[in-house]
Amino acid sequence: MKKESIRYWLILIFIFIAFMLFAYLFFKSSYFPIVDAWIKTNIVLYVIALFIYKSIGVLFPPIPAGVVTLASIPFLGWFGAYMVDMVGSIFGGIIAYWLGKKYGKKILEKLFDASTIEKIVKTKVKKGKEIEAVFMFRVLLGSTILEAVYYGAGFLKIPFGKFLIGATLSHILVGVPSFLLANNIFSGKNIILTIVLSVVALIFVLKTKGRYFE
Repeated sequence: MKKESIRYWLILIFIFIAFMLFAYLFFKSSYFPIVDAWIKTNIVLYVIALFIYKSIGVLFPPIPAGVVTLASIPFLGWFGAYMVDMVGSIFGGIIAYWLGKKYGKKILEKLFDASTIEKIVKTKVKKGKEIEAVFMFRVLLGSTILEAVYYGAGFLKIPFGKFLIGATLSHILVGVPSFLLANNIFSGKNIILTIVLSVVALIFVLKTKGRYFE
């Protein structure tokens, strides 16, 4: 694994742990029951706002939308929070796909650094492997943000139907373990088992990515 990828994952892990610690302290504070009561009273409004926020976060990656949906687990349950995250991600991803397809490199230059753009431009997806490649594309990008896969798929002219299937499957394969891990951390259950399964899944992805790209 390249040094930049290792640095990226270390930073990501640090941010995740710091966020979980902050969230844990908040949930143990006297403010949590107040926020929880408000959300339960205004659940529809909260879910709609969370969906919009997540969708915007996909279109404008600097917004930490995933962190907010993870923080919603104690209020919505892991499955409810995950569903909002997935629907918002796919909705925003569809828009990003069409923007990437229509505006090409111009839109990429406004959102991503030169290294990320170079990786996207040089990517060649093997014919017949487009669905799998949408998921594997996340690994290929290495040290950049995951949302680049949506703009990149449009830029690479991956067929929309295959993009949609691949985006949905990739979100499930990446999102479910992440939300389960967060939920287990919040509840203090099965943390070691969840981490082990997540590591195994990551190793599998890294070992098989060559099947989908030239």
